[in-house]
Amino acid sequence: MKLYNFAAPNPHKVRIYAAEKGIELDLVDVDVMNHGLRTPEMLAKNPLAVVPFLELDDGTVIRESLVIIEYLEELIPEPPMLGRSPLQRARVRELDRLAELGLMVELANYVHNVSPFFADKGPQSPDAAKMAVNCYRKNLGIMDREIGDKPFVAGDRPSVADCTLYATLGFGDYVGLKDAEEFPNIVRWRQAFSRRPSASA
Repeated sequence: MKLYNFAAPNPHKVRIYAAEKGIELDLVDVDVMNHGLRTPEMLAKNPLAVVPFLELDDGTVIRESLVIIEYLEELIPEPPMLGRSPLQRARVRELDRLAELGLMVELANYVHNVSPFFADKGPQSPDAAKMAVNCYRKNLGIMDREIGDKPFVAGDRPSVADCTLYATLGFGDYVGLKDAEEFPNIVRWRQAFSRRPSASA
């Protein structure tokens, strides 16, 4: 299986997940900044022109990070990273969505409104950038309370929520928003998770 990859949070969370599961994926790095996703060959594989996407040995393509993870989880259910019981699965998905929609998407909104790379993609707004940062900080506070003193985001074992949050905070560092350093439970969790081999995937 080939994972089409780039230095961005969604590919990163899939790499972390695969490392936690012990799944070996062949990484195919894509030069996204120079429109590597928009070549005829790439568009034939993935007309959405986004990463990550997974290409199976028979050429089948699976798009979107969470869908890739759910597919791999079906193939290799142990150790479970989407929860075992219905309640555990709901809790993992709830916190994963908080990390993705409440944090990762707000970081993306901020970047889209301040980065010169996106200047020709549509109007940019300092007010929209400020609003994204405010929402990001608010949701960091919620995530900090949800983690509490637990060893992992959703409980006693790693889950996809850990993968998403760890990748998101790395993205925050990259774009210069290190607000998470003000939240003690997130800081403790992040320091501990950074020592896991998967963190360097």
